[in-house]
Amino acid sequence: MAANEEIIEEILTCSSSANEEEIVHIIQSNEAAGEQDTSQDAGPEEEGESQEHKELVFWVPALLMVGREQQRITVTQEELKRRVAPPECLSQTMLLSLLRLSKEKGRELKQTLAKNGIKKLTSKSAVISCFTKLTEMEAAQLAEDYFYLASKHLRLREINREILRSRGGWENFESQANQTKSLLQDILREIESRDTNLSLITHGFSPLIIRAVIDILIEIITFRET
Repeated sequence: MAANEEIIEEILTCSSSANEEEIVHIIQSNEAAGEQDTSQDAGPEEEGESQEHKELVFWVPALLMVGREQQRITVTQEELKRRVAPPECLSQTMLLSLLRLSKEKGRELKQTLAKNGIKKLTSKSAVISCFTKLTEMEAAQLAEDYFYLASKHLRLREINREILRSRGGWENFESQANQTKSLLQDILREIESRDTNLSLITHGFSPLIIRAVIDILIEIITFRET
């Protein structure tokens, strides 16, 4: 962010018991004050190049950060656009829940979104699941934490040794292991190329967790002790 970038803050106080603190809405303008002064003397082309661009950002309390409950999660304008668009089509009520705002803030939220180009809200969300209230950042963190815990606590070496023992050792299993690895990688590519809707509904969790599981399986079948 440029040092002279103009920042306008709109503060909405939430009365919800789940979030009694303030929710801060930041509208960032990429047009610096110095550029505004310069544009007054600029020609038509330069004036066109200095059009103001605004970005809406919400900071909301984290739901899944155990021990870090005071941490704020960023919800960007682009994320909100994805959430109100198909396949999820979040309603105003679900947006309030996502942003940890009380129902009384519904009208104010709708006006704020409309001012920033998000005008079409459905009366009913198309898909509701346990992922609905998670932000994209939280969904990604959940997948990353799973991969970390699985890598650390799943007994991969013991599983690997048992697989090799039951198949007559690495020499007898090597060809099958390499074929299985190649197959799993092909499956992953096919899933990732067709996972758009599931990825949007789970806010990026799906491709991350599928890749994590396949990486763990590949590690089990290809590991060789030295």
